[in-house]
Amino acid sequence: MPRTPYFIARLRIAALIASAAVAAGAISSASDDAGPGQPFHVTFTSSANSEFRIQLTVTAHLEGQHTETIGAKTYVSPFTRDAKSILTWRAQTRVIAASADGAEIEETLDGFSSTSAEISADPDAARLAQALNAALSAWSHAAAFRYRETLSGETLGLPAEGAPALDEQSPRVLTAWLLHALRPAAALPARPVILDDHWQDARSVALPNWTGANGWESGQWMAAASGSKFQVRLDDVQQISATVAQGPEKSPDGAAQANFRGESLSTIALDDGRLVAATRSAARTIVWTLTPVAGLPTAPQFSTRLGVEIEIENCDESNCDNLHSELRDSR
Repeated sequence: MPRTPYFIARLRIAALIASAAVAAGAISSASDDAGPGQPFHVTFTSSANSEFRIQLTVTAHLEGQHTETIGAKTYVSPFTRDAKSILTWRAQTRVIAASADGAEIEETLDGFSSTSAEISADPDAARLAQALNAALSAWSHAAAFRYRETLSGETLGLPAEGAPALDEQSPRVLTAWLLHALRPAAALPARPVILDDHWQDARSVALPNWTGANGWESGQWMAAASGSKFQVRLDDVQQISATVAQGPEKSPDGAAQANFRGESLSTIALDDGRLVAATRSAARTIVWTLTPVAGLPTAPQFSTRLGVEIEIENCDESNCDNLHSELRDSR
């Protein structure tokens, strides 16, 4: 996929935009560099450690229509198949070295627990469940890796092992998004923070196998759910729509449309840009419209959806055994 890095850089799908900054006239930051109207920066301290509890839920959904002709009439029978697998673990981050433009981070994963997808007697549903279970099982082992985090919270140089290898065809937009979304960090936008400010921007998109792609990103600054003046939240939504032009997902019989949607709601500490909590979700959907069938008012459709949900909670000052207590309170 030679063009994927270009897409990620332009659309910023792989770098979730969650934030901590100064809300002009409402919130002040402890950062000396972040005055009203100025971007907020993460503050790194060498050897600093943080602990997080992370939960990943992966779902696969298959939906379509069976057609059957009896005599002179054609009948349509809808069907759905679903599978869901859940994985929870502990992530510890340590600042290996801080510099003027960011820091080298070491992230250690352990304490895994899982709820596997149920293997159904239906062959299609069983294949969905087996694929999910295999991907999460292969990834759920103690590991450590390093990457770089910039002053704006962007995570760079992430190894592929930082996320499960989902069963996704090219372009692997969900996999790229997930690699960054699982990190207990938040990328800070280079724009002033004003509470209740809302924006939407178009994004250039170039992807293998998809054509006519267009994307947009919208966001809104909000006060922390707890009402704390030392935290701020951002709701960020990113979306792509395209036509499947080639590759294994191109339908030989009709047209196929692709859609990606990712959303992040993050709570950030204003004193140092630390991620306090986050809920993140994304889905990749392909919809095929098949050749019209005589006797039916509309052409049959068939769709697949691969989705993820992520919950992250900082445990530095709380007990993460009761997973995501703060996230539940923020809803």
